Amino acid sequence: MKKFFFMALSAALFCSVMSATADARDGAYLAIRGGAVNENMNRDDDSSFDENRLDFDYVWFVSGAIGYRWNYLRAEIEYTYRDDFDDTYSTASGAMANELYSHMVLKSKSVMFNAYFDFMPNYVISPYVNAGIGWTYLEMEDTTYTFGNVVPQPSFEETNFTWSLGAGLTIRINKCINIDGGYRYIDMGEIEHANINAHEIYGGIRYTF
Repeated sequence: MKKFFFMALSAALFCSVMSATADARDGAYLAIRGGAVNENMNRDDDSSFDENRLDFDYVWFVSGAIGYRWNYLRAEIEYTYRDDFDDTYSTASGAMANELYSHMVLKSKSVMFNAYFDFMPNYVISPYVNAGIGWTYLEMEDTTYTFGNVVPQPSFEETNFTWSLGAGLTIRINKCINIDGGYRYIDMGEIEHANINAHEIYGGIRYTF
C-alpha cells in the first residue's frame, strides 16, 4: 500500500512538473489581484495645509484585469479599487497638539493600461517587470478640530494622469494558470497642491484561455 501511494504521488508530481514546463499558452487572459497599499501625500509649499507630508497606513486593495499574452509580452487593462485612507495629524505643536488637529480621508480608484515583460515565460518560475499609464480618481475630505469644535473643510475631487513601475515573480501551475506576486510604485498626480503616490504589494491569479 505504501509503495502504491509513493508511486501515485511520484506520478502526480511528475505530471505537475511536466505541465508547468510545457510552453505557456498565448492568448487572452483574466487576472484577479489583491494586496496592501501604502499611500503618501507630499504637499507643496503653497498648500493650505500645515504638514508637508503624510504617510498613510497600509490598507487593502483589489483589482481585475483583462489582457493578452504573446510570448515574452503581456498587455492588459486593469481596474483597481482601494480602501479609504485616513489619518489624523496635528496642526500645532507642543501642548496645543491635542487641541488643534485635522482628520483626512482619501479615496482613490484607477484604470490602467499595463505592459509586462516576462524574462522566462516557459519556466516554472519567471521574473517580470511592468509599467503602466492611466487615470486615477481622487477624492479628499478634511475636517479640522479646534478646541473641541468641528470645522468642516472643502472637499476636493480630481481625475489625474497616473503612471506606475514594478517588478515581480510568476509561478506557473500549468500552461493556463499562473500565480503572480510583486511590487509596484504608482504616481497618481496632484490634488489641492499635494502629490499622491503609493506603494503596492500584491498577489494574484491569472488564467489564459
